[in-house]
Amino acid sequence: MEIDKLIRAIKKITPETKPKWGKMNATQMVWHCKKFIIFYQNEKNYPPNLRTKTLGYMHMFFLRHIIKWDYDKYPKNTPTLKFFDPAKANDVDLEDEKKELIKRLKMVNEYDQEFIVNTMHGKVKRDTFKEVVRGHTSFHLKQFGVL
Repeated sequence: MEIDKLIRAIKKITPETKPKWGKMNATQMVWHCKKFIIFYQNEKNYPPNLRTKTLGYMHMFFLRHIIKWDYDKYPKNTPTLKFFDPAKANDVDLEDEKKELIKRLKMVNEYDQEFIVNTMHGKVKRDTFKEVVRGHTSFHLKQFGVL
């Protein structure tokens, strides 16, 4: 994972940083990326259901075989799951969110178990886990023009 590059980009974000597309503001985007990691690590024990399992299977197929891990090809303005819907980012401090996102990215970067199990993609290899988090985060940092 290009952790240093991601961290440098996160540190560039200010409340005035505007997106190139989409409705999120900078604080919502950082919160969203942090919540994505929490969700992916199944930290909140988000219960799987038919919808998340089906979406997860289709999403992983899309990442691997359609865009082939090239997040520049990822469609803009796609809907997100409720758990990390940026509209829920109320009364959050941008600087605190940036620190927490950086801390969580470092945790992902240092993850050394062979697999991780999550609600959306099921059992995935460590490298896939790191790639999904890196790709999602870099996608949004590019959205805000800091990467």
